[in-house]
Amino acid sequence: MIPKKSPGLLVRSIDSNQFYAVNCFYPNSLRILNSRQYDVLTAVDGKTDVSRLAERFGLDGLALREYFTQLSRTEIVRFDDRFRQPGRPDSTDALNIWIHTTNKCNLSCGYCYISTLQSTGGMSEPVRSQLLRKLVETVAAKDIKSIKLRFAGGEPLLQFKKWAEFVREAKTRLHGLGCELEISFLTNLTVLNDEIVSFAQEHNVGFGVSLDGIAQYQNQTRSFHSGNGTFARVEQNLKTLIDNDIRVSVNTVVANENLEGLPELTRYLIDLDIPFRYSIVKGTPVDPDLLELELLESYKIAEMAIDNGWRFSQKHQFCDLKPAELGFQTCASGFSGGAIYVDGSMHYCHVQFGDDTQQSFSIFDQEMDLVDMIEQGEHIETNRSSDCKICKYRSVCTSGCPVYRVNGKDPQCSIYHKFIPRIYDLLAKERLKLLRDYQIM
Repeated sequence: MIPKKSPGLLVRSIDSNQFYAVNCFYPNSLRILNSRQYDVLTAVDGKTDVSRLAERFGLDGLALREYFTQLSRTEIVRFDDRFRQPGRPDSTDALNIWIHTTNKCNLSCGYCYISTLQSTGGMSEPVRSQLLRKLVETVAAKDIKSIKLRFAGGEPLLQFKKWAEFVREAKTRLHGLGCELEISFLTNLTVLNDEIVSFAQEHNVGFGVSLDGIAQYQNQTRSFHSGNGTFARVEQNLKTLIDNDIRVSVNTVVANENLEGLPELTRYLIDLDIPFRYSIVKGTPVDPDLLELELLESYKIAEMAIDNGWRFSQKHQFCDLKPAELGFQTCASGFSGGAIYVDGSMHYCHVQFGDDTQQSFSIFDQEMDLVDMIEQGEHIETNRSSDCKICKYRSVCTSGCPVYRVNGKDPQCSIYHKFIPRIYDLLAKERLKLLRDYQIM
């Protein structure tokens, strides 16, 4: 039996005595290695069989075969060349839909990509009613088991009362069809009251909150129309959600204006102990040297927090990277998701709202359900560069957002190549600490 290493294998040290191996083509494959296990794995050359390796390292042949068998369960090694990688399933029983509730927003964010912002009001009652009918129709026709609706805008909480009744009715009707509905508001969180909090608790509603930094960093990029900053308001409301055990996460748009505040923000969000994601701004150049410097400093802070028990794997995401679960494409668009505008038009992605040159459908079309629209719509998610198709990290970054790719590649490709190993380092450090805490190692 001749073991062969995965072409997606990454092997690195944690400290002088501990190492890790991860197959970047196989989900949740990270494995901690001691120095002897590391030496044996790095000696695998695809030519030497198990018995000769056992002899070289003075190991029992059966024990070494069992070691390789364990590694083969996540295809870190195989005894043939049939290594797999994540692929697109033939079908899905889950949907993930972006709902553009309104074009109205109470902030003035310079990098906002919604071209129709402030042009009209919110989704009308007839469109909301048709949306509910179309959801029910789709679930019944395609046997959908779960739906995630992300209410966005504009600022969706300005439309809260109109959508609260929609959620109540939708949950009841879809549950009756065996389909569970999950709701989240993508919000600037400058609007919050007792009614919203109670509703969120009752219906397990989550909140994805835009926060670009502490104090002045938030205030200079996300201000009210008056010019006044929003940080104090958002911080107060964020803590209200946390205190009431409501699902909440933070998304930060990383741009030149807030880069230097990223380490401070990292420490702040770790202290709050809520999930957070750093997303590099789309369509605008970012200083690559400063970006790398501030990210390195932020991840040093994260590493120290891991030493104190903070769960990096559960609390942080960088852009669209999926280092543990991996993926066959970046988001749900084109497979199990799409975006519905205020007029009921169905698009591949929400950044296409207002662009009449892009293909779209209508939820008022009686001949198509939502799955039909997704399947018959655009499929630009498959447009990837030749470099991406052979990259070791292709299942981790999946070439980034397909709408913003340049020649089939994410503009931040080089920064991903620098930080994917760093992210795996932190995941391994967390895993090793847990093993030691539970006295497994």
